[in-house]
Amino acid sequence: MKIKNIWLSIGVALFVAVTFVDSGYAYAVSIDETSQMEISILKDHGFQEWKWPDSNCENCQIMLVPTQNQVRTENVRRFIQALAMNKADLQKLYKIGGEEYTLLAHISVGILGRETLFGESARYKLKEAAPWAVSLAKLMRALSSGKDVDENSRGLTQIKFLPQAVVDKYGITSDNLDIPENAAIATMGYLIEALRQLKHRIKINDLSHITPDKYADYLPYIYFGRTGALINKTAIPDQNAYVIALRKYMAMIQVYERP
Repeated sequence: MKIKNIWLSIGVALFVAVTFVDSGYAYAVSIDETSQMEISILKDHGFQEWKWPDSNCENCQIMLVPTQNQVRTENVRRFIQALAMNKADLQKLYKIGGEEYTLLAHISVGILGRETLFGESARYKLKEAAPWAVSLAKLMRALSSGKDVDENSRGLTQIKFLPQAVVDKYGITSDNLDIPENAAIATMGYLIEALRQLKHRIKINDLSHITPDKYADYLPYIYFGRTGALINKTAIPDQNAYVIALRKYMAMIQVYERP
């Protein structure tokens, strides 16, 4: 069954579950029951739980299942669907393996939570409502400090520099990163390029302590502009607020794959 049809099956099942009427009263299942229902549907269609770095499927379809109310929003639904639907195209575009793609997809949801609370933070909404005001404030700060003007981060995952490959293929710009599908694709492009940079740093800077099972702990340092901490070996993920928050939001999503 195609992945679009699986989303439809899940949607129909959940619609029935939350609109069932008994003696005139609507019955709604709990978030845990809803997640288990989705997982049951996925398993019925041949999906199995994905685990990094143990899983080994290069061309698997993936599905990401929200397990808490905070990630059961329209923004998150569209974001994670885009991660699943564009997996094959982005793998081909960037020539990245399937398991690394899935890891980065999982990380991208954590970034979505950390950067803008899944598009719900007041700070994010204010920035998107008046990006010119943010740019002006940064310009004034640069003039007073004598430093260069810091780029304005945009969109649901607060990207500063758009990957050229996704700009060329998908026509994504900084002004449409509030669209969940665009944010998902752009974030994946950025993370794929960041992972390449991390691997390069591991080699040239003798960062042998950063093994594949620790990619999710150290890759964020590149995302939030602290590559120097990797080079200087001062990065301590367990004490970094960004990484700690990232882990929390990633834990709200379970990932499944199917050959």
